[in-house]
Amino acid sequence: MKDGTTLIITLGAELSAANGPALKDELSKYSGQGVEKIVFDASGLTYLSSGGLQAIIYADHRFSSKKELVIVNCAKEICEVLNHVGLTKFIKFEENLEMKKGFQQRMETIFDEEELNQKVSERNQSLDNYAAHNDLVCYSMKLGQED
Repeated sequence: MKDGTTLIITLGAELSAANGPALKDELSKYSGQGVEKIVFDASGLTYLSSGGLQAIIYADHRFSSKKELVIVNCAKEICEVLNHVGLTKFIKFEENLEMKKGFQQRMETIFDEEELNQKVSERNQSLDNYAAHNDLVCYSMKLGQED
């Protein structure tokens, strides 16, 4: 959705190679339309793969010459991975309670309370699983140095 010079993209639960190309295609539609700020609403995002990272990098390269790239309501675990791979140098992270509330309201219209609690539990489990399996270990070792 474009609001003046701001493009707002609501991400789903997963941003990966499966849907990253579709996001790139959607972003391409707005090239040359005066977009000065891209806002990714990550309120429901629980999984980000390298294919999803490529879509974010594409957004930065395609639109960010003196433009702003913002991710709102990003889960801590995903934010940490983005930081480890160096993407936080050009991305601003924000909390937007209005967007988060809007996401919660959309979920409440789709699911009853029991289903919603189940989805929240699944999201938390997915984030825990993501964090457990996506740690980035970065270190350097000099030749001849012992462990």
